[in-house]
Formats: sequence, structure tokens, C-alpha cells
Amino acid sequence: MPLRYYSDRFILTPGPTEIPWRIYRALLRRGTNPDLDPGFFSLYEGVRNGLGRLLNALRSNVYIMSGEAMLGLEAAVANTIKKGDKVLVVSNGVYGEAFSDLVKAYGGKPIRVGEDWRRSLRVEELKEALEKHSDVAAVTLVHCDTPSAILNPLRDIGRVVSKMGALLIVDAVSTVGGVEIDVDGWGIDILVGGSQKALNMPPGLTIITVSEKAWRRIEEVGYEGFYMNLMVWREELDEKGVFPYTMPEHLIYALNESLDILMEEGLENVYRRHLVAREASWNAVKALGLEAFPMSIEDSSPTVTAIRVPENVDGERLVMHIWRKYGVMVAGSWGRLKGKVVRVGHMGVTASRIHLILAYTALAKGLRDLGIRVDEGAVIEAIEAYYP
Repeated sequence: MPLRYYSDRFILTPGPTEIPWRIYRALLRRGTNPDLDPGFFSLYEGVRNGLGRLLNALRSNVYIMSGEAMLGLEAAVANTIKKGDKVLVVSNGVYGEAFSDLVKAYGGKPIRVGEDWRRSLRVEELKEALEKHSDVAAVTLVHCDTPSAILNPLRDIGRVVSKMGALLIVDAVSTVGGVEIDVDGWGIDILVGGSQKALNMPPGLTIITVSEKAWRRIEEVGYEGFYMNLMVWREELDEKGVFPYTMPEHLIYALNESLDILMEEGLENVYRRHLVAREASWNAVKALGLEAFPMSIEDSSPTVTAIRVPENVDGERLVMHIWRKYGVMVAGSWGRLKGKVVRVGHMGVTASRIHLILAYTALAKGLRDLGIRVDEGAVIEAIEAYYP
């Protein structure tokens, strides 16, 4: 076995993330029968209400489904898109483009807008596309496209889409719990989140919100499946007070604890902490002599930083070297960015001084090992400047 230079391992990727001890403790809670225990049902309802407050989805229905967030993304399309429907797909990233495949899988016709992966969608581009394609049934948007770290202006986009009358479907998997979201106020019809990002849990839960406008569309489409059928959730959970299928109770316990952690800190403090982490992270990238992938910090998410690696360095090799030698896991990227970009996650508990220092110290050491001259001390100072 090769010599190791660390006593612990640290997960500093943009999801799945480090899991704090309080959530581990919640996962160890003694189980019950979630189908029959009224105490568990009450807890589930409390978690739904907590998510409603977190997302300001008080006029929307909130459900917690058993399945990684991809379940929610497919369910959102399956329930609202029928054969022949035109869908405007904001495609400035890997996951943005992936919505096109989901739309086509259900017979829809995707129309792409905003294909520059280095910047957020500009509202003017969206307005122009909606005026040109005024008959679209829906607009799909990824709030934070993690492979490129792009953050799209959800508030402004929501207001534009609402005025045009189309349905707005949002992938907020990488922002729920790390970036402010106002489902009701911004006109978001279906929002999908996941457990393994800024909520600092294991993968396995989908969070989904459904507006009244979305329900009208869902009833019109009449999706006939079961596991992803949102009407089944409304009929079983909301009307009859029973679960459509057995809930993963320990993940619900963990989500309850995650929400408690957020509320104890205060949401304004949580969002401010992520913004500070973004500033410190970008400063560390500059100290390394590298360049962030997004065009500007305003185009970049507070939950992840994407970094262009030097031309003579394979990003995938760099990531594996850091993990094997220093026990710190950062991430590569996907699609056309594979090998060209590495990413540091700063979401949830990892949006902190110590986690950024761990990530960028390991990145500096890894670059040095591969022949790139860097000043490790300058990197630490660049981060410390934001944490007096």
C-alpha cells in the first residue's frame, strides 16, 4: 500500500458533499414503520412545511420523493410535456443541454437558447426567444449548471416567463440551501432539488414543488405512469393522508436535521456565507495563476467554482492524483469540459474557510507535483483575506 500523507479524507466536490456529524447522527436514529407510524407522518409533514419556508413555496405543493434528483427532473417533464409540445431549453451547460434529451423522450420539441457555457443567460436573449416562439409550452432552466459553475438569473427569468404565460421548470439541485430561491415570488412552476448538494445529505431524495398553474397543465397532459405521477402524490398524500409508496425514513430524518441546521444559522447568514466562499474561492484561483471558467464572478454560482487547468495538464489526472496522494476529493467536469476544467465545491457546510483551504492547498500541491509552479502560501493568504 502506498504511503499516505493524511489521516482523513475530505469530499470537496460539488455534490455529493461532506456529511456533517449531526446528519450522520440523524441517519442512526432507530427506525419505525413509516407507512403506519403517525409520528413519522407528522415529521414528514413538518419537513414539507420546512422546505416550503426555505423555498418560499407556501402557495405551491411540496413533495419529497424517494429517488435521486434525476427522478424529479424526469417527473417534471413527464407530467407536463406531451407529444408535439415546443419547449424552450436554456442550454448553457451540460445539464441545461440534458433537458433537451428529456423533452425528446416524451415527444416534445426542444428549442435551445443561450448556448454560451461561460456565462449566464441574458434576460434579453430569453425575451427574444420567447417572442419568436410564443407557443412554447414550457421553459426549462438549470439554476446552477455545476459542470461549468454557471448561475442563471432565476429571479429575472421567472418574471419574464410568467408574463409570457409559459410554464417554468427549474433544476435547482445545486442551489437549494445555498442560494436564495423564491418559488412563489419568482413564478417558478416546478422546482426540483436534491438531497446530496448544499443540504449535505447522501443522495436518495428528490424535492419537488408544484404551482397551481403547473397543476392545470399536469391535468391537461394526463401522464399515465405511477412512480413519477404527480397527480398520484396529490391524491394519495394531500387528499387521503397516506404515502404513495414506502418512504426512506432515515433520509427524511436526515433532511429534517439539515433544515434545522439551516434555520439555526439563519437563511440570510447561510446565503451570505456562500457568497463569501465564492469570493474567497475566486481569489484563490487567481493566486494559483489560473483562470475561473465563467466569464465573471457574477456568472458563477456561490456553491461551486470551475477552474480552467493549464493546457499541458489533464484535469482528470490532476483530480485523481490529489485524491490518491492527499486525500482531498475535488471534481473534474463533463462533456466538452472533461479534462479541461476542475471544480471545487463550496456548498452547505463546505462553504467555509477551512474547507476552502483544504481544497486549494491540495490543488496547489497537485499542480506542483505535475510540474506547475505555484505559491501555496499565497493561495492560503488569498482565502484568509476573506475570513478576518
